Amino acid sequence: MRIDNQELLKQLKEWSDSGENAKIVSAARLLPKNELCDEALTILADAYIEEKDYKGAIGILESQRQRLDGDYHWHFRMGMALYFASLDAGFENDEDLRHDILERAQVSFARCMNLNPPENVLNEAGNFMDRIDDEFSEFDDEDDIDEDECEMYDEEELDAVEDHIEEYFGEFPTIFHEIKSPDIHCDIYIVPPTEKRDYYTLITVGMGAHIMDIPEGLDAEELGRAELMICLPKSWKIGESSPEWFWPISLLKNLARLPINCETWLGWGHSIDNKDPFANNTKLCGSLLIYPEDVESGADTCLLPNGDSVNFLELVPLYREEMDFKIDNDTHELLERMNGVSHILDINRENSCRDYTKRGLIDAAYTHYDKIIDKKLPLDIINGCNHIAVFLRWCIEHDLHNRFFFEKFPGVVENVKSGKNTDLRKFLMDCTHGELNSRTFSYLGYMFTRRYYDFHNSFDDCFFPADVDSCAEDYFGTEKYNSEEFQDEAYLFVPFDEDYYKKLSVYISRAYDIFLPEYLDYNFNAQLPLVKKAAALLDCDCVFSKDQREVREKIKSALEEYKEGDELPLLLVIDNLDELSQKPEDNAEELLRVLYDCDEPFMFTTVIAKTSDGFLNKFDVKNPVVLKSDAIKETGDALEKHFGIRPAVLEISDDVTSLILPQKDGEYLLFKGE
Repeated sequence: MRIDNQELLKQLKEWSDSGENAKIVSAARLLPKNELCDEALTILADAYIEEKDYKGAIGILESQRQRLDGDYHWHFRMGMALYFASLDAGFENDEDLRHDILERAQVSFARCMNLNPPENVLNEAGNFMDRIDDEFSEFDDEDDIDEDECEMYDEEELDAVEDHIEEYFGEFPTIFHEIKSPDIHCDIYIVPPTEKRDYYTLITVGMGAHIMDIPEGLDAEELGRAELMICLPKSWKIGESSPEWFWPISLLKNLARLPINCETWLGWGHSIDNKDPFANNTKLCGSLLIYPEDVESGADTCLLPNGDSVNFLELVPLYREEMDFKIDNDTHELLERMNGVSHILDINRENSCRDYTKRGLIDAAYTHYDKIIDKKLPLDIINGCNHIAVFLRWCIEHDLHNRFFFEKFPGVVENVKSGKNTDLRKFLMDCTHGELNSRTFSYLGYMFTRRYYDFHNSFDDCFFPADVDSCAEDYFGTEKYNSEEFQDEAYLFVPFDEDYYKKLSVYISRAYDIFLPEYLDYNFNAQLPLVKKAAALLDCDCVFSKDQREVREKIKSALEEYKEGDELPLLLVIDNLDELSQKPEDNAEELLRVLYDCDEPFMFTTVIAKTSDGFLNKFDVKNPVVLKSDAIKETGDALEKHFGIRPAVLEISDDVTSLILPQKDGEYLLFKGE
């Protein structure tokens, strides 16, 4: 039987006017919540509050949340119910719970104030916000702001910042006060929509009390302080605590503390990677800092009484591809691509770099776990790393990673090689953003990876993505592999264990066994003319190993076998250049570049030159150029430990050659070809 709302409302009003709240509460327990009109709901909630049954008030209001989320009345009463519930004597010994309830009350009143209520409701909500602030200030000392430890604006500085916000961005009737402040006291000022600026502006206040660690050469007084802001559409549910609505506030607070936690700085053009999407309902996952948009001149800088500047920077959320484009190019080029994209947050806006592939990117877990999310597959997103982790482990076990990877992650390499920890999925997610990048590999490893991941499929029948699918088909069988259960993504369902590694490794090893001899032949034949040219210039034999990984042992053997009177073995790195510089400083930089990478097999053409007394006949030995620096000496010392000898460098261009020979004191001498 449906409720006659007119009769119900008449009865509820009579009881309310006569103060018979107990009767209202009793009746409320019998009423179907989905049939209550707004006015009846208000009377019921007020009656529960008068009867001090705050849980009952919260319950009946929660039953209508979805329907009345945009109603200031609803948020005001929810705030009241939560505030009075926090004062219940039962919470005296549970401060964490009381703190959480007060925060929820604060959010409700803030939401009410941002829904443009009448002035009397706005003032009353403001009074409750003041009471909540007073309650927060009475918490234990451990929760208070320690002014000796916490960096804060002084009164005059805070006045200057607030005046600046009001002048350029608008009034801020709501402030989300920070309760616990371990380093800076960072509040969020909420500027509501107006006719001129029809959107919310959320601004940090307190970040600029800390002077950031500005790089040498930049002006700390001009760039050392900053506040951040983000613009949200007027439909945004300010104050809602669910992740899909609250993440802009969390993002502002987290980035405000980034300069402290990482001893760095933030300025125009900086981008910050969040790794994962900010919420489940968007793929935005990064931030770009720019000067505020849609404001009058001067809005980007606030002058403090002491003369320091506080820079106001607007945060624009980015997609992964936009982050990659910016890193590979620069901020100006990204902003050109984003021309027409509003600075007001739109979680579903067009991706301005949708088809962009990051430079050096080979594979990325997020392209695979996006399938898990989009197709709602019953899998953990870490499964998107499964095949990438197998490939990386195989490459480490076969020494196809480079020294930079080892220097950065020595524990990872050692654990894989020892078998202590071979599951690299968490490492990929935490340390590489789930990306497999060319910078991970040695030159040989990169050439193999590029061929094996070749999406043009020119590498015979070896194509890693296809092999991953074949491995899954072998595991499940053809019929199940093609079933609707997997939605064409069976490879994500294969259990990640040692058996999976062994099975997929068979495919990788097969591809490598095909690749390696082909590459060695190709590289040898491609570099042989250059080796012959070097032998002619030095008038000596040059031993050129097809497998450049053998050079280290061969030069050591040659040095051990050398006897006085024999041809002197010289480790020679041949660098084929388009043009040779005539400036000594450029020659020194070029030498350092070659020395830095020449221990990487196949990066350059490296030979063992069996030199005799006349090997310098074709070079000007009377006017050598001295090349020296601490970096050249340190790199040369390291190479001597690696090879047993410091390498010489022969630079060849179309019309000029230079021979650069090591000296005992760590210097190099450059001899120009005649």
